[in-house]
Amino acid sequence: MSEHYDVIVIGSGIGGLTAALTCARERRSVLVLEAGKQFGGYTNPFARKHFHFDPGIHYVGDAGPGGAFRHLLDKLGLVRVAFTELDPDGFDHYVFPGYSVKNCVGLERFRDRLAADFPRERAGLDRFFALLADVDATLKTAPRVRGPRDLLSLLRTAPSVIRWSRATLAELLDHHFDDPCLKAALAGPCGDLGLPPSRLSAILHMGVLTHYAGGAYFPHGGSGALRDAYVEALGAEGAVLHRNARVERILTDGGRVTGVRTAAGKTYRGDVVISNAQATSTYELLGLEHVGRRLRKKLARTEHSYGSVVIFLGVDGALDTSAVGSANVWSYGDVDIERMYSDAALSDFSAGGSFFLTVPTNKDPRGGLAPAGKQTVELVTLCRSEPFAPWFGDKTMKRGQAYEDMKERIAAHYLELAEQHLPGLRDHIVLKEIATPATNLSFTLSPAGNIYGPAHTPAQAPPFRFGARAPIDGLFLCGASTMSAGIVPCASSGRAAGKLALSHLASRRRLFSRLPAVRQLREAFA
Repeated sequence: MSEHYDVIVIGSGIGGLTAALTCARERRSVLVLEAGKQFGGYTNPFARKHFHFDPGIHYVGDAGPGGAFRHLLDKLGLVRVAFTELDPDGFDHYVFPGYSVKNCVGLERFRDRLAADFPRERAGLDRFFALLADVDATLKTAPRVRGPRDLLSLLRTAPSVIRWSRATLAELLDHHFDDPCLKAALAGPCGDLGLPPSRLSAILHMGVLTHYAGGAYFPHGGSGALRDAYVEALGAEGAVLHRNARVERILTDGGRVTGVRTAAGKTYRGDVVISNAQATSTYELLGLEHVGRRLRKKLARTEHSYGSVVIFLGVDGALDTSAVGSANVWSYGDVDIERMYSDAALSDFSAGGSFFLTVPTNKDPRGGLAPAGKQTVELVTLCRSEPFAPWFGDKTMKRGQAYEDMKERIAAHYLELAEQHLPGLRDHIVLKEIATPATNLSFTLSPAGNIYGPAHTPAQAPPFRFGARAPIDGLFLCGASTMSAGIVPCASSGRAAGKLALSHLASRRRLFSRLPAVRQLREAFA
């Protein structure tokens, strides 16, 4: 026995939820299958002793009035999702030995702030920020490109953007600047895409800078409020959502998708399948025999992003967190960011000195993220996945003492470093949880526990990332493998995949509506 739906969505990350709701709003029957115990992917929070933590949301751009993400949510009917703006005078704080600077709302303000610190680099800053404005305009125009003619017109209006489309961030910064501190400051948020300047796509990094130029926001109530709004809206539209339903195969017949089969042996039939799983995982579910040689080569050489170690802390109210406020602190142990991404720093954690620090309860003080009088603190560092590979097959909470000891050693090192920003932090901890790439793998099934999908190198940046339309009829992709990592890019990819699915379903309906007429014509001329 099997059930039939217009659209089946694999995975309930923000991309999958957006794709599902896009289709459900158009009265299509929708099934969402989530492998985990809870919906949401990296938007799924967890709670410990009444402290609530958000694994995947630290700040969101374009969420204010008139912003692209606000517009997307409103189009989906999620008008009640609210956001709190982070400190507009400094939502990101880039800290290096001997120098620090705050990124703020407004590209011009940030430029002038840097120019005051580096007056000899003023001409280079003017050129660089003019390029950022071009990138911003190009990225806002790109979604309206409908064909080759539109694309050619766009390229003609943005020659400066095209020039840097295959460059690394290091090449871009070296071209414009001489001072290593200034280069480091502009590369400060490169952790948002998880690569050092020498390997990170220049265009994608500029996209991050422009994404937050209008302000940075945090969802009121944390990521759980955002996830819950999606799930409730889907339920109201009649969509069916199943947890603990891991898909093990995408089914096909005659060159088109026909449904999916879960690990429990349940078969669901569908006209369209949208996969929010990473592309390499999606095509494994489909079967490589169904894809061409070029795509198989691309899949084989895909480089995944790094994993992460995240330290979630519940702290008492006596800890003074005012110096951090609602900002994110990007703390680097060296102005040479490349060194912070060295093999030693990413594998031998005692050598690492780079991390991201935030106090979510300062971002959303009335969001119920902590018990009364308490606070939450989160610390994130990127890492290679290989040191944690021995525990990839183990269940959570059952990985053994060696794993626990390793986590504690890493945490001790970074908590000591964090006290330069939050003095006395370790004396105020009342709760501590530590997540690793093994944790990511358990809860999101991301290959090797990576957190950003395919690495954001120039060779894997759009348009060289994976396409939303798979090379088999009725299969579409969304999530970090298509546009980019992050809440807004993944949600946008889900919206795009949902629209493609709706168009596909409409085409099928038109085709089948013509079939009786075709049969009548054949009979008339027989």
